[in-house]
Amino acid sequence: MLRQILERLFSVVERIVTAVLYPYCLLRERHRTGTQVPILMYHQIGHPPSSMPERQDCVTPARFERQLRALLDSGYQIISLGRLIQLLNDSPDALRRCVALTFDDGYHGQFRNAYPILRRYRVPATFFLVGESVGSHAVLPHLDLEGGRMGEDDRLTEWRPLSWDEARELAHNAMEVGSHGASHRSLGHMRQDEVMDEVRRSKEKLEARLGVRVEVFAYPFGSRAYGDFDPSIQAVLRDAGYRGACTTVVGRSDRDADRFALRRIPVEEGDGPFRIRAKVIGAFDWTGPVKELWQRLLPRKERVDLELATAATSAGGTLR
Repeated sequence: MLRQILERLFSVVERIVTAVLYPYCLLRERHRTGTQVPILMYHQIGHPPSSMPERQDCVTPARFERQLRALLDSGYQIISLGRLIQLLNDSPDALRRCVALTFDDGYHGQFRNAYPILRRYRVPATFFLVGESVGSHAVLPHLDLEGGRMGEDDRLTEWRPLSWDEARELAHNAMEVGSHGASHRSLGHMRQDEVMDEVRRSKEKLEARLGVRVEVFAYPFGSRAYGDFDPSIQAVLRDAGYRGACTTVVGRSDRDADRFALRRIPVEEGDGPFRIRAKVIGAFDWTGPVKELWQRLLPRKERVDLELATAATSAGGTLR
């Protein structure tokens, strides 16, 4: 109860502080010599199931289009994560006024709702897919949607994994596909040999089925404070042939950023045009250290070690 009260209080304070910081960040950006590039982190583009009416990371299609238009109207160029990493290495100054869009988990709602909008505005994005989830009928276990059936809640269709045909459509039409692991378990909760198998197996499967190179990764859950990634895990990714990886640590990236610990900025349904502009220009960055401190003080609520096989069995193949 106390935790919920503190979270709601922080949400109110955060919006006020971010709005107040926006003019300062706008002025600072105009006189900055270096480049700070925002990587936006989306999860679902669609509607929350009836059993979960509140999901901050679920953005409706109409709101997503408004956010996209706000970026384009503000003069931002939208690029893929792979392109961002390439420019960080070769020509970081060219990244001024650039932003990357990333989508985690590979939900059908991303294909049905976000992909047409991205195509309409002719902008790329990076979709991180769970290797063993694509083409299956079971929702990812961390969503805790057990018992839901299509006939009871049609919104659940948006939360099923992408089919291989949908994933292939993305991969061959200006969208970048990255790996989100093979099973969406936290790599920090695995043995070293399991980590190696998880990142290699997902990469090899996606490349074989989609016919494209998979060179970017997003850590499932992605928290440094909770140990979802560390230098040894980053080294495994590098050895497996990845060029970079995203976390859920809040912030933007500059030329000195660790390519295998890239920060991102979460986007929510409540982010209107002003707020999305404030986030990409740096007014939201202050929440990064606060979030890390919060995570170090309190245990996480999610189960991060559940395997997809468990979810498929409990769901009974109900999502089709």
